[in-house]
Amino acid sequence: MSTELPFSMTQTLALELDRVIAQQSLEIHFQPIVDVRQAQIIGYEALTRAPANSALHSPLVLFDVAASLGRLVELERLVVRRIVRRFVELQLPGRVFLNVTADTLMAAEHRGALIAEEFRPHGLAANRVVVELTETRPVLDLVALGNAVDTLRGLGFMMALDDLGEGFASLKRWVDLRPDFVKIDRHFIDGVATDPLKQQFVRSILEMAGTSGATVIAEGLEQEGDLLVLRGLGIDLCQGYLLARPSLTPRTSLRADLDALLGSAASTRSTPAGELSVITASQLARKGPTVDPAVSCAEVIEMFSRDEYLYSLPVLGPDERPLGILRSMSVLKRGAERFFIEIFGRKSCIELMDANPLVFDASASLRSMSEALANIDDRYMVDGFVVTRQGRYLGIGRSSDLLKAVSDSQLSIATNANPLTLLPGNLVIDRQLTRLLERAEHFVVAYWDINHFKPFNDAYGYHVGDEVIRFAAQLMAQVAEAHGDFLGHIGGDDFMMLMAPEEWEARLQAIGQGFDSGVLRFLQPQHIEAQGYHGRNRQGREQFHPLPSLSAGVLRVAPGEYGSARQIAAALVEPRQQAKNRGPRSGFFVERRQAQSPIAIAPSA
Repeated sequence: MSTELPFSMTQTLALELDRVIAQQSLEIHFQPIVDVRQAQIIGYEALTRAPANSALHSPLVLFDVAASLGRLVELERLVVRRIVRRFVELQLPGRVFLNVTADTLMAAEHRGALIAEEFRPHGLAANRVVVELTETRPVLDLVALGNAVDTLRGLGFMMALDDLGEGFASLKRWVDLRPDFVKIDRHFIDGVATDPLKQQFVRSILEMAGTSGATVIAEGLEQEGDLLVLRGLGIDLCQGYLLARPSLTPRTSLRADLDALLGSAASTRSTPAGELSVITASQLARKGPTVDPAVSCAEVIEMFSRDEYLYSLPVLGPDERPLGILRSMSVLKRGAERFFIEIFGRKSCIELMDANPLVFDASASLRSMSEALANIDDRYMVDGFVVTRQGRYLGIGRSSDLLKAVSDSQLSIATNANPLTLLPGNLVIDRQLTRLLERAEHFVVAYWDINHFKPFNDAYGYHVGDEVIRFAAQLMAQVAEAHGDFLGHIGGDDFMMLMAPEEWEARLQAIGQGFDSGVLRFLQPQHIEAQGYHGRNRQGREQFHPLPSLSAGVLRVAPGEYGSARQIAAALVEPRQQAKNRGPRSGFFVERRQAQSPIAIAPSA
């Protein structure tokens, strides 16, 4: 870059680089990398910028100028030291991902002991550091690069390959270096929900990763529809603005709204069949006529002319993979042009094909489909969309069916779901209990509520109170999803879980522990230190109130033991009250009916 700049400008940038390095005036931002199945931050990518008033503020300009002046390695070493120090100061959990070029990596080939010395004062274990190889510059000495990677691995560092699919030779680097992580470039992530080729690329990367033992990270995630499809494809780790933006002081746990985003699928999947059912693209796919590229233009014109209700024809290639779609209106319009049949009649129908139709994976949700449909040209609304499974043609969907499904789903949610959490409400809970009783199944009922919630709601306000209720709901929903349990919201701060009888205690323990640690982010520091706060009770008198906690009354149900949902609700009254008296931490109390006496279970921690 600098070789093409006037000498005076190059000199100015060189002086500015001197100042930035001498003063170490670098801003370090961290962007979380999230396990989207567990809704947990597993690490942070560190991003570096010069001060906002500097001509080198842009990272691209900063590192490009340093490279042109032969100071790239010096700058990157300074950046690494600053990142590690800041990461430790902020006490961030998980791993830190450091971007370095091959130049800096190769400079580490013979200085392993020195590198270890640089990290030791900060107390950061080498296995918590992931070195990301960025391919903004070509690698001229592959042997030196391989030796450098071996040196770092010998010290305990982990390796990542950045921007897979971009750069000079990223796939070859993968084979040669065998990184611990591979990060798919944002180009292949953005819009993956509606692009079968991108979906196939992700599947191929996952297959290679399974063979090589690497973990895949999706970068540049910005749309909820893409998140849901990536989860369906098997991507666990994601990074992008949808989850969190880079920050000087990043959060160390997920906020309630982020939990809601990641837990939305869990909430719907815990719904019983036939109630608030989750519609996906596969359920809207209809079998219909298709053609292959061997079919001529004249033949498809004849097919559309003969059938006035045939609106579109998918064109399938080898292995039933869609190549595009033929649209009735455009095909007949082209066919009516003068001399079209004479010139193109015998040619392949791909001459008339739209090569970029709307395509959804079978797992695509109603929300992601409706969002994509809202952005297409109105002329194509009647022609529908293509549905694929693992990249192969499954069927054609009608836009009218999609719009009706969206309308029905919204009506069902409004009728049967709690408006605060969108979890199934009382009607659905009673139906699910009745269904389990009629099937004579063994199951476990846990009636959860939040202890000391009313004084908390009075002290902190209803808005924070609602956030705590949503947080509790999302926490329970994640556990319910992982084990196929049912979760419903009775109302207010009361919830009901219906669980399989295996290992249910561990699930309740996990919910209690998660609530006790997570609820702290909603509380004022002085209240956390005092383990409570003063406020007025229902009689208007000053009283000390403990911090909110979760308690659950638990009932183990055997076939034939109860005849109705009403009887189960009555039997839960006593264990619920006992659970509330367990102490300041979250916990649960089990009434074992077979033993004829209640047995207490320890708190969650």
